[in-house]
Amino acid sequence: MTTAHSVTRHDITFPSGDSTCAGWLYLPTGVTSPPVVILGHGLGATREMRLDAFAERFAQAGIAAVAFTYRHFGDSGGHPRQLLSIKRQLSDWDAALAYVKARPDVDRSRIAVWGSSFGGGHAITVASRHPELRAAVAQCPFTDGLASALALGPVASLRMTPVVARDMAARV
Repeated sequence: MTTAHSVTRHDITFPSGDSTCAGWLYLPTGVTSPPVVILGHGLGATREMRLDAFAERFAQAGIAAVAFTYRHFGDSGGHPRQLLSIKRQLSDWDAALAYVKARPDVDRSRIAVWGSSFGGGHAITVASRHPELRAAVAQCPFTDGLASALALGPVASLRMTPVVARDMAARV
């Protein structure tokens, strides 16, 4: 039987691009230089949408965790607000990795990434770009828009058309 560690949570920010990402750092008490996992959410979600539950469980198991919110969302910086940019979100993952690699209180040689939905797709991309990572977890990864639309079926896809059109118009 394994021992559950008590956990401390710290509010953090780290630079990314021309702004900052907000996050939480979970550290297991009594563990010297723990491995660390970086957690990112899907699409327009923020870390408050239950990334804390996963991060806390990792820390209870002796693994430090960083749960962060992408720029342009939640309490992270970035303007305009609610901007969905795959390129910027991938840069945010790189910035989270740089943040973790600069911390002396975690094992910088044992880093993993964990993403859900759109973040799961990002975790796959990040892992392909960072061979030094020890693990990548993609929970229900979103990897292909066309395949997702086909899986939804024509009626549900048509219902999404006005939303997609508004987003594309707002981007212009």
